Amino acid sequence: MSATPQGDLPRSSKAHRVDRAARRPGRPKLTEPSPQHVQRLEEIVTTAAGVFRSKGYDAGTLEDVAAEMGLNKASLYHYVSSKAELLHRVFDRAITLALARLDELGHLDDPKERLAALISHQVRMIAEEPELFIVFFDNRPRLDETYEASIRAKEHRYLRIFAEAVSAASAAGCIPAVDSRLGAQALLGMTTWTYKWFDPARDNPELVAGTFIQLVLSQTAGTARPHTSKQ
Repeated sequence: MSATPQGDLPRSSKAHRVDRAARRPGRPKLTEPSPQHVQRLEEIVTTAAGVFRSKGYDAGTLEDVAAEMGLNKASLYHYVSSKAELLHRVFDRAITLALARLDELGHLDDPKERLAALISHQVRMIAEEPELFIVFFDNRPRLDETYEASIRAKEHRYLRIFAEAVSAASAAGCIPAVDSRLGAQALLGMTTWTYKWFDPARDNPELVAGTFIQLVLSQTAGTARPHTSKQ
């Protein structure tokens, strides 16, 4: 047997050591935020919506958000990179929540029932989540172009759901024959504008929704003579 040079290990010993090193367990790499991080970020978004509603997006600052949470501004940068990103997160929460609740109405097959449910949904969403939607609608033009594509895609999906419901209701004779896109925009305009005037101390969301539904789906709407107001 030949001698091994001093300071060298036998080849088999080297291979064993390399193999052990390769198999040595280490700390698992985190690929997703921790539940604590996600929960804290949700709290930040909620707080930001309140700040942006009360002070306005232009006047509201990250310092204001941090102060509301008892944090310093530097701590927020562990969760968001800028005020623009924070506004996007408020927007994304609003539109994602609205889409999720729309999806819950997908089981409705009757065109009239579905259209009525969509109208009611839009009114109730704004009444139940005023801070989110006031910030969304009032500050829509302020969204940074970095985030425009993702929000616009969800808005298009939202409009498409309403347009399909209008088309089905029109085909079933529940409403007059109208352009489905324009009809959807009309319904969204009517229901969305409640964010400007809805007062929970005065207005009942079910009554508001019922009034809108009656205006759109009343059986006598198509035969009533138009009223001309006096100037």
